[in-house]
Amino acid sequence: MLKSFFHTGFIVKDIDKSIDFYTSVFGMSLAGRGERSGPFAETLLGYSEAHLQNAFLELGEGHQLELIQYLTPTGSRAQFEKNDLGASHLAFLVEDIETFYTQAKANGLKPVNPPVSLHDENGKLLRKALYAQDPDGNWIELVELF
Repeated sequence: MLKSFFHTGFIVKDIDKSIDFYTSVFGMSLAGRGERSGPFAETLLGYSEAHLQNAFLELGEGHQLELIQYLTPTGSRAQFEKNDLGASHLAFLVEDIETFYTQAKANGLKPVNPPVSLHDENGKLLRKALYAQDPDGNWIELVELF
């Protein structure tokens, strides 16, 4: 039986650059870093001679983001659209999405749109949100609740 969420994983090209991106742009902290190879990694991932580096980042809320760089076998760059089967995204709650958008965009976040507002039937502002990609093309949603 499931107990809780554990982590979300993103495949990245350069783990050091991705750690820098998520710590500087999103303010996440590095919770741990490792390297995997051998029978456990090969069996788990289904690749003979699997060798990877990984890092866990967190915001202190329990859920972590795992960044994974495959050293072997190396993968190709996928171009997932938001609506492609198999595409996924990670959503973050933010304060002051307008300021975050401006700062993050200047530091490598690739937004699809500026923040867009959602109102209820009475015109009350419920949220502002935007979709974006990190430097490796992983989809991110940013949401400010009101």
